[in-house]
Amino acid sequence: MQTLESIAKRKSTRDFDPDKAVSNETIDMIVKAGCQAPIGANKRESLHLTVCRSKAILEEINQSTATAMQTEARDFFYSAPVVIFVSASQEQMAPGIEYANAACVIENMLIAATDAGIDNIYLWGAVQGLAKNKALCDKLGIPNGFRPVSAAAIGYSRSGSPKARELSVSLETNYVE
Repeated sequence: MQTLESIAKRKSTRDFDPDKAVSNETIDMIVKAGCQAPIGANKRESLHLTVCRSKAILEEINQSTATAMQTEARDFFYSAPVVIFVSASQEQMAPGIEYANAACVIENMLIAATDAGIDNIYLWGAVQGLAKNKALCDKLGIPNGFRPVSAAAIGYSRSGSPKARELSVSLETNYVE
């Protein structure tokens, strides 16, 4: 698949089939794509990736997130069989850059997943409960001094993969010459 075709086809999935596994080789390829993302000042040591396939831990995170957000418990991961968390060092070179760096990593992973025929979604709210729960961060092996900032859920949609959309300029845009 060509890059622009993958970008046009990528769509957030909220109906994963929890029983349809993603191969280790595909997960590794997706993680490698994330590792090729631009990182501010090339400070790669400021980020950490955690691949989670544990339904039990994801359920604990769901409970923790519901508590942190003061909402009813629900599946913040949409039954995805794999969630890749991006954690950032608490020592950053500029305020908020950890979110920009994580977004670049996740976008690369989502486009690579789409290219491989794997459905996906960018998650932010789902990590809020995790970020406030040291015991869960420890269970996931997130290093001390790091906190989860975003995640990507990957798997196969129950309703089938999306069709490519036509690329268009859909954000307010101006050109300066």
